Amino acid sequence: MLDATAVRMRAEPGRGLYESFYFRGTSPDGNHAFWLKHNMLRYRGSGEVWLEGALVLFDRAANKTAAVYSHEAMGADRFARMAEQATDWDHVALQMPNGTSVQIGRNLLGGELAGEGGHARWDLQVKRSGLALVHYPHGWMYRLPWPDNKVVTRDCHVDFHGSVWAGNLAFSGAFHGMNGHNWGTGHTHAYAYANCAEFDGREGVYFDGFSSRVALAGGRFVTPFLSMAYLHTGSRWHRFNRLRRAAAHTVTRFDDYGWRAELTNHTHRLVVDIDGATPAVLPWIALHYGHPDRKRSVVKNTKFASLRLRLLRQDGSLEDEFSSEVCELETLLPGNRPANEGFVGTA
Repeated sequence: MLDATAVRMRAEPGRGLYESFYFRGTSPDGNHAFWLKHNMLRYRGSGEVWLEGALVLFDRAANKTAAVYSHEAMGADRFARMAEQATDWDHVALQMPNGTSVQIGRNLLGGELAGEGGHARWDLQVKRSGLALVHYPHGWMYRLPWPDNKVVTRDCHVDFHGSVWAGNLAFSGAFHGMNGHNWGTGHTHAYAYANCAEFDGREGVYFDGFSSRVALAGGRFVTPFLSMAYLHTGSRWHRFNRLRRAAAHTVTRFDDYGWRAELTNHTHRLVVDIDGATPAVLPWIALHYGHPDRKRSVVKNTKFASLRLRLLRQDGSLEDEFSSEVCELETLLPGNRPANEGFVGTA
């Protein structure tokens, strides 16, 4: 069984790799959200590992975001010593010379950052559900080089209580969200990714899905859209992740602020309609992601997209439907180029 908490960045100088272990939470009233990212990045041909931390806050009522980002390089020898002990993301205690501190435990998250965007601090108690999601249908897809990026949801339903502060925004109280983990030798060429842990009038429902285009042969070829999705109704999983069907699912919208797709499995059809409006209406943020090959991409994200799901039987009759106004939507379009050298761009 795949270990969703194992640290994947090993002391292998020269091998390009990125890794992200992150948390997101939304307040019960749907007005505030946070995104806490713990990242590592090693460029191809380098022995250094860049340790990166970011806290992003979203204020729906004020249509504002605030982000603080800090990064520091760790030499190959020092990282090798740390890697011998830091094998599990559930047990992390790290203090960096630049003032960054991070604590990740089974029941708590704590830390402090200083860097681009000012200062950030968080102190959260954590209650986990134990419901995990392994996205790919075959174990070899996590063991072999392809696909370049590996994705797993470490916990689909996490309750947080405490405070988060970044730049000129600060929230406190209860939040509900998830804990994700991804890693790989490169980010996908283009994608729309969404997850949602809170639905109107429904308890225990979780949705996760994506459509992506994958570059092959060093970028000379790009696949059609490959789509997968997962719906947990609170009592059972509906999985639309068969590899042979991935390219056959229909994608009818794919842009900076929206994603629409229709997926099928042997028993059901799932219609996904996600609308993130525009940055003039909802708080969006654009982050500049570094790749192991030293390229950079613009990744746009909101925690307040509207989501409509329709679960249909094979005969076309409606089995269930779900809606939410607090869906996370993240998009990467290759035509978007970083406008500056910083981590935060223009949404």
